[in-house]
Amino acid sequence: MFRLESANSMPLTKQIAEDHFRLEPSPTERSLDPSRLKYLHEKAQAKQLVSFQWARAKCGTRVMRMNGQHSSTMLTELNGEFPEGLFVHLDTYTVDTEADLALLFRQFDARKSSRNAKDVAGAYQGLHAALRDVPRPFAKLAVEGIAFFLRHVVGSRSLAGDDQYTLFDEDKYHEFIRWLGCDIHSVKTPEMMRPPVAAAMYATFEINETAAREFWKQVARGGDEFDENAPTTILDNWLKRMSERDSAARIKPAHYYQGAIFAWNAHREDKHIKDIRSNVDKGFLEPTH
Repeated sequence: MFRLESANSMPLTKQIAEDHFRLEPSPTERSLDPSRLKYLHEKAQAKQLVSFQWARAKCGTRVMRMNGQHSSTMLTELNGEFPEGLFVHLDTYTVDTEADLALLFRQFDARKSSRNAKDVAGAYQGLHAALRDVPRPFAKLAVEGIAFFLRHVVGSRSLAGDDQYTLFDEDKYHEFIRWLGCDIHSVKTPEMMRPPVAAAMYATFEINETAAREFWKQVARGGDEFDENAPTTILDNWLKRMSERDSAARIKPAHYYQGAIFAWNAHREDKHIKDIRSNVDKGFLEPTH
């Protein structure tokens, strides 16, 4: 858990801003957004800045910056025109473990104000050094895929909403997250950016990692360029067609999972197919080993 240790309001000085900027960043901290930094610089130039509210956290002997990254960065970049007459309110928290940093992170600002699912996912991802180099949108997708698989396919009472991102804390999922985020996805694969497709990737990865790596690598590249009826080719074309449909005509999420597993099973059974079957009336298909 976390506990408030102190709360102090004081006149904002360049030294205070530099001290906060130089603090060790919490691993839950959001990525620095150049557009947000530019926005703050414009506010400073227009003399429209208001007092800041910053927070830091003590974890053992470490003192980390919990928020105020963008504002303190902006303030240290000002050339000789540091704003006058402003205050800063600085809260200091104590956390029991590093994992509590993510819970503390969620308390700053209402979701409608600033923190969104992407930010919360990034906070939990940032707690794990092995995942910090995975592009955040793809790491988030991987965890949402695992959650979809557990909740809808396995039928377990899996975590939902922001709580699903605590799955980052389970080491057994890290290899899959790294594979999906670093080896498979890119800006060139928008048709695969759906949790149920990621769920199918996870299901196949879990049952046959070696075969899954090759299958999805081929799908991401557009399928088998020499075989228009290869399951990987048919699946990629089908996903692209689904992406082009009007939102009102899109199929249900479960159908994406089912269609992907249908193609996977055909691939593992060395069969050619003409189209994707995604009906789930009889339940989900079992992925072939």
